[in-house]
Amino acid sequence: MIPSETLLCDDRLTLFGFGLFETLLINDQGPLFPDLHWQRMNKGAQKLNLCLPDQHEWLHGIQKFIQQTSGPVPYALRVTLSGGAPLTNLPSQILFHRRPIPYTPAQYSLGIRLHLLSSPRNEQSPLCSIKSTNYLENLLAKEEANRLGCEEGLWLNTQGYLAEGTMSNLFFLKNGDLYTPSLSSGCLPGTRRQLILEIAESLQISTHEGLFTLSDLLSSDEIFLTNSLMGIMPVRQVNDVSFSVSSPGSLNSEMRCLELGYRELVK
Repeated sequence: MIPSETLLCDDRLTLFGFGLFETLLINDQGPLFPDLHWQRMNKGAQKLNLCLPDQHEWLHGIQKFIQQTSGPVPYALRVTLSGGAPLTNLPSQILFHRRPIPYTPAQYSLGIRLHLLSSPRNEQSPLCSIKSTNYLENLLAKEEANRLGCEEGLWLNTQGYLAEGTMSNLFFLKNGDLYTPSLSSGCLPGTRRQLILEIAESLQISTHEGLFTLSDLLSSDEIFLTNSLMGIMPVRQVNDVSFSVSSPGSLNSEMRCLELGYRELVK
């Protein structure tokens, strides 16, 4: 499989949005946690019956792209696996695209605002467990949040339980314990979600994965979001309910302790 800069018109990615993608954070050390991203893409490829290069070849392609392109770091690198066209024997393609990191220092210090979305997340959808290129639902939900002055949207699922952000996983802290929606809620199995749970365990912070309500969230002490680019992003407001956000480096905040642990892991 050869990385490509063009996509043929009969590729199922072009016609139907049939494919997978991963967004990797690239810093001066190279791609961060590529093994987690390959593992998730591989699970998705098996589910969609797509041929994915083995982990060594996949990573070699990423490293070659990084070496051949110039520009400041850090940046986001999207790796896309197209659906190909089985009826015409067109194989899947790997495509690379780089873009800037969209988050600002002020957001990490002050926190961002969350909007409770008007439509639910369908936890029964087969797309929940994979990072699909069929991303229109997420984009429309993000636009809804942006129109109302919020940086991110928050989905409840069809049963009324907390699910995830449009492009992020949700965490909240209460009385020193860490909570996050379980995968049965319909949330994506995020790479950073996995790491945060591991960091919490190493810090002896009790963790709970389950089905939680909006009331659970609104009665929490701290809220944050995660994805591969933002790391840990504090939340200062959910709709019209405000939350205090501790200063970066505060040892009295479990969120900031997790943030410190994550930064150490990145280093």
